[in-house]
Amino acid sequence: MKKVILFDAFSFVGYGLCCKMLDEEINVIGIDAEPMENSPEEKKLLFIGRNAYFRFFENSKASLNQSLFNKTDAVIYPWCSSTHPNQNEEKEERLQSIFDYCNDSKTKLILVSAHEINRVEIDSLADELDDSWYSKVNIKDSLWEHRKIRTKNVNFLFTFIDFANKSFTECIRIMNDHREFFYQNIDS
Repeated sequence: MKKVILFDAFSFVGYGLCCKMLDEEINVIGIDAEPMENSPEEKKLLFIGRNAYFRFFENSKASLNQSLFNKTDAVIYPWCSSTHPNQNEEKEERLQSIFDYCNDSKTKLILVSAHEINRVEIDSLADELDDSWYSKVNIKDSLWEHRKIRTKNVNFLFTFIDFANKSFTECIRIMNDHREFFYQNIDS
């Protein structure tokens, strides 16, 4: 994998994935809201922004710049979160245009959802950078559609949609399965 577009690059899931992919010298185009001054998100941007493999684009500018999406190996989209359920509906609306892009360009889409179990804010950075969850995910070549990964504080659900090898109807089914699986089983 050479180039990945990562939405919500400064979110809990996004930042952990971003750091690990940069360590593997994968070109990451990070898309997120412009960080506020002196915020945790600004600190994350300052840390990874110096990496030659990372480029940051603010949400609205990224959607206007279709050239970002050229020759992309995968789009990673952190979707559902048990700690921010009010954002899940907004993210689902944005997912539709990403889904359409991936279908048109036959690009792999990786959906990631997280359910925090016993996590406290003080553990946040340690959980984001914890190798125990990232090392279990092979984002380059997935042999399964859904993968549930448990750590001490967080349950993750990764769903891989390969538009090059699936019909549009199958891809919609896989996306719907992710949503249903997250809401019904992520706590178990």
